[in-house]
Amino acid sequence: MSDSQIADAVLTVNNDVIGYVPNSLMFTEGLGEQKVLPVSEGDGRVSQTFANDLETAFGRVSFSIRTTVKNVERAREWKQNANRNVITVTGTDPNGGDFTRSFTQMAVTADYEVQIQAEGTIELEFMGNAPI
Repeated sequence: MSDSQIADAVLTVNNDVIGYVPNSLMFTEGLGEQKVLPVSEGDGRVSQTFANDLETAFGRVSFSIRTTVKNVERAREWKQNANRNVITVTGTDPNGGDFTRSFTQMAVTADYEVQIQAEGTIELEFMGNAPI
C-alpha cells in the first residue's frame, strides 16, 4: 500500500475552524536549526562540534485566508491577541492515517497586508511554542 498525500487538513484558531486558501497551510515542528561547527585539532585535522540553535526552536504556522469582512476582523483580533492564540492542525489521509499538532502561545508576527481585490487574500504567519 502506498502513502497518500495530506491535502485537506482541518485548521482551528482559538477553537474556531478556519477556512483557508487551498495549498497555503504549512507548519514547522519547532525543532530549530542545528549547526555543525569546525574545531581545529592542529596538523590539518578538523573535527566537529554539534549544536542546537535554540533561538530558532519555535513552532510556525502560516496560511492564507480570503479577504472577507469576517476574515479582516479575525486577522485583526489574532494580531491584537498577542501571543495568546492557540492553533491546531489535524490531517488525515484516505488510508486512515492521521496526525494532530497543537501550537500554544502563538502570535501573528508580521504586519500582514489585506489585499482588496477580486481574488484577494490575507497571508498570516504565527510563531510560538513548538507543537505537541
